[in-house]
Amino acid sequence: MRVERFVLNEMGTNCYVAAPEDGREAVVIDPSGPMDAVERFLQEHGLIVRAILLTHGHADHLMGLEELRGRTGAPVYVHEADAPMLTDPAKNLSAFMGRPVACRPPENLWRGGETLDTAGLRVRVLHTPGHTPGGVCLDIALQRGELRPKIVFTGDTLFAGSIGRTDFPGGSHETLLASIRRALLPYPDDTVIYPGHEEDSTIGDERRFNPFLQEEGGRK
Repeated sequence: MRVERFVLNEMGTNCYVAAPEDGREAVVIDPSGPMDAVERFLQEHGLIVRAILLTHGHADHLMGLEELRGRTGAPVYVHEADAPMLTDPAKNLSAFMGRPVACRPPENLWRGGETLDTAGLRVRVLHTPGHTPGGVCLDIALQRGELRPKIVFTGDTLFAGSIGRTDFPGGSHETLLASIRRALLPYPDDTVIYPGHEEDSTIGDERRFNPFLQEEGGRK
């Protein structure tokens, strides 16, 4: 599977394009904007965007949402608990950044536990609240054929050597750690995680070296 990472906006937010290696369809995860580099990549590789997937509703992960949705017509997916953040600059925190971002409502809502088949990919939705109430991680694999190692897009739930902030409205440190242990730590050590900021890592490295997971119950 092809995964292309774009580091966008002043907060260094990761936007990803995921597609089967030989496919012509793709999904875009967290269109953090501006989208020029992403759209050039899509055009150069002849990729059609079939879905826009949001790991949560903070503004730095959706600044390019309307631009991308307008140009591709692709439907937007987000967890129902974070859906109000798309349309409200106060809730998505952009009002406090001096650059309000207000998007149209999403076309599709997740509750967690769903499986979405699109663009030749199978997307499993893992509800991982703690950074936001509707934060999700996305287990993405090929619809056909086995993908090794497994791949999970972790948004602002789990980073290389860190975890998401929990001091924003709706955040909870205890809930976030519980989400990571329940939804992510059961994965095999070689599972690759693609976070919302900074570089990729593996579940094994985070299990062993992430200081936040060395608290009681973090080791396995």
